[in-house]
Amino acid sequence: MRLPAIRSTPSTVAAVGGVLYAIGVLSWLFTNGVHFSSHRTTALAFGAGYAAVGMFLTGAVPLYLCSRFSLVTPVLVTLWLLGDTVYEWLYGTHLHPLSSYLTVWPLLLGVAVGAGVVEALLRITVDRGFDRFGLRPLV
Repeated sequence: MRLPAIRSTPSTVAAVGGVLYAIGVLSWLFTNGVHFSSHRTTALAFGAGYAAVGMFLTGAVPLYLCSRFSLVTPVLVTLWLLGDTVYEWLYGTHLHPLSSYLTVWPLLLGVAVGAGVVEALLRITVDRGFDRFGLRPLV
């Protein structure tokens, strides 16, 4: 009996990448002392859900944009922001870089998507003028 092959679609790439990113980042953060503290179950569930969904989206959206439209800046900006958080954590230049990463993920995701919008506009302009560098799917 043969199992059906999983098609490599932008959604699949994004989902798998988002899950792996969330697991990796949350594991790193929680093993280094970041935790949720509340006596109310609803607040604890909201905080954990906010962090998990945020880390999933932070990993998945740039990968979707890359695999669907071949935009590389969202992925590079996301990696740069994560690398900057690691740098701040290692060298103590920010008081709480790990918890801040979990808290401000909508802003970080917005910066990555904004960079992708700028790249898309530039590539569409160049494609219309010179028929080069258009937005094409990688997968």
